[in-house]
Amino acid sequence: MAHYNLRPDGVVIDTVVIHSMYAPPSSVVVPPRACSGDPTSLEACLALLDQNGVSAHYVIARDGNITSLVSESFRAWHSRSRDEPRDQMPFSDDSRAGINDFSIGIELITSGEGGDFLEPQYSALTALLSGICSRHPISAIVAHEHIAPGRKTDPGPQFDWQRIAAAVREWVSRDPTQSSHTPIRFSWEERVGKE
Repeated sequence: MAHYNLRPDGVVIDTVVIHSMYAPPSSVVVPPRACSGDPTSLEACLALLDQNGVSAHYVIARDGNITSLVSESFRAWHSRSRDEPRDQMPFSDDSRAGINDFSIGIELITSGEGGDFLEPQYSALTALLSGICSRHPISAIVAHEHIAPGRKTDPGPQFDWQRIAAAVREWVSRDPTQSSHTPIRFSWEERVGKE
């Protein structure tokens, strides 16, 4: 996956963006042997990312298998492309643009629009987020739909934000290295009452 570049000097990785995707056979222009035609296959989803000139740091398959695509030290092009900074943070006190600069992008593979997330994916995402929080001072976990309203709809209304927020906060509270950590905000909490 070649759709990444260096992060700006001195940038602090403090945000995780949750995405979801699937690859309808009509949307993937690759040789048929490269993809099974299954919109939930990792191969089809990777082909679609590549075809669209975007990437993510991680992809979580339906069975919970985590594939690392881009090192966390690099800027993956998961929120707009490399030089399109239109998407912005959704908080009243944080509306930074250029989200790729300071974030880690995670794609969860679903079976269609609107998302249907499976138990193995939630377990894998919780473990992955705990690891990311131990490596970086994460202060926000946001939905792609909240940083690109009107343009994106993922991960969608079926994503269980309460479950992920509770699991991450529990992990942070039990990890002694996180005691001075800034509380993690979730974009869905900011959106409650606004929609």
